[in-house]
Amino acid sequence: MRGVTALFLGLGVGTASSSRLGTPHYREFFYTSGEYVSEASDFISRGQVYVEHLVPAFNQTSEPEPIIFIHGGGQTGTNWLNKPDGNPGWASYFLGKGYEVYLIDQAFRARSPWTPLNSSDTLKAYGARYAASRYTAPEKFNFWPQAQLHTRWPGNGTKGDSIFDTYYKTTSPNAYLPDPATQQLAVQAGLAELLDRIGRPVTVVGHSQGGIMTWLAADARPKLVKRLVALEPSGPPFIDQVFSQGAARKYGLTDAPLTYDPPMQANVSVESQFQLVTTGSMDPSIGNCTLQDPQGPRQLTNLKDIPTLVLQTQASYHAVYDWCTVEFLRQAGVSVDYLNLTNVGIYGNAHLFFLEENSDQIAGVVRDWIEK
Repeated sequence: MRGVTALFLGLGVGTASSSRLGTPHYREFFYTSGEYVSEASDFISRGQVYVEHLVPAFNQTSEPEPIIFIHGGGQTGTNWLNKPDGNPGWASYFLGKGYEVYLIDQAFRARSPWTPLNSSDTLKAYGARYAASRYTAPEKFNFWPQAQLHTRWPGNGTKGDSIFDTYYKTTSPNAYLPDPATQQLAVQAGLAELLDRIGRPVTVVGHSQGGIMTWLAADARPKLVKRLVALEPSGPPFIDQVFSQGAARKYGLTDAPLTYDPPMQANVSVESQFQLVTTGSMDPSIGNCTLQDPQGPRQLTNLKDIPTLVLQTQASYHAVYDWCTVEFLRQAGVSVDYLNLTNVGIYGNAHLFFLEENSDQIAGVVRDWIEK
């Protein structure tokens, strides 16, 4: 049930000064989807999705569409609440602008609990060095050319720094399943039920792995998704880059099925049904791009009428390939705006930009796009 007194979102670590109090709000939580499966001589619930619903406590002169925030790999919904330096996060920012906010924990993670059913189902956390090299201090490792441009993480971004340590404690093990589509379908079911429960069009915002879930949510309930915001979504289409070059996301954007026109054929491998063309790159700062053959590419039927924003930072590894994800979306008929933050004068951010020192400035850019 929704609380009867207002909470303050954004209390930081250490002393909670008034400058770190977030937006007064009401809160409730609930679960969506999930199913009972047999386990030994009993039953367990599997695939449920935790949802936290936050409502501004003040009277609103207008009511913008609610926002659903979907976290990325190794993360939880807490990433949107407050930042590891103690300042309020994006949930507080958008609550302060009058938005209702929904935060989820993806299925099989954190407050969306999961019990492995066999030995091939495992949980794995990423290490502190992994986090620093990819997210909080990539300039110290230079795994991709743009990494050296990173300047916006508060603190030095490595183990032993208090802000990094606070961030790293929020990370959650990922479920590793034989087929990643299993987890994606569970999240899709939870989001579809959430959209039905809200019952009116919303904005869906997904970061990184959560970007996969934005496509799946819209595909499941296109009439209930007003717009999509993909914050450096998992990509690029079909083939990984930067850290590996293996096949991935066999539906282009996802491992789980998406609705295409012409429809995908049953009992035929998905990979064989796409006619793909890869364009090589001679520039080390720009990756290769694998797209459909421009002669008659399949169209993303349920996504093509939903305005979409793909946002990319200057110093993230996504700077190598997010442009290709945008080209794939456009080729499949999706109306997409591509926002490289450098084009609006915002520099130095990496993949966790919504936790970095200028996060409110970037939130403002996203809000401007939503409200334009």
